[in-house]
Amino acid sequence: MNLDSLVKRGRLPWRPGSEVYDLDVWHEYEIPLTGTFRVGADLVMFTQVLESSHGLSAWAYVCVRPEESEEFGDVTFGSTDELRGFVEATFLDREAVLTLARDDRIIDRWTRSDVTNGLVPTVEGFLNRIIGSVNDVENTERRVGAKFAGLEAALT
Repeated sequence: MNLDSLVKRGRLPWRPGSEVYDLDVWHEYEIPLTGTFRVGADLVMFTQVLESSHGLSAWAYVCVRPEESEEFGDVTFGSTDELRGFVEATFLDREAVLTLARDDRIIDRWTRSDVTNGLVPTVEGFLNRIIGSVNDVENTERRVGAKFAGLEAALT
């Protein structure tokens, strides 16, 4: 599967591209938060890793190995902790696609990352790279405004 074409700007995080079908939602709260979908013959797991109170969220996607696909079809969980553990174990030591969404729509920030130390630390690295890129913004007002917003968040 071509991970570079998995997510598209403006799409819903649980339907990140027009070729997505067979959505199976495992956990939801107003919107799908964790589950699987298919792209062609490939099964992909998705999960919302983080969410802010301002409508920004971080999402992760990983291809399920063919030998695991059958297990994923019949999986059930006794608790959200059990679900989280299963999701973390599935992503660990694999390459994942990470993206950001604002108000449940994917924005133009995404990357491929190896998940070696859990989803949250991997997303933190992704966010740090984005935050670091603020220094490359040529528009002084926009650059300083972004830094000021980060400072404001750090102080609250």
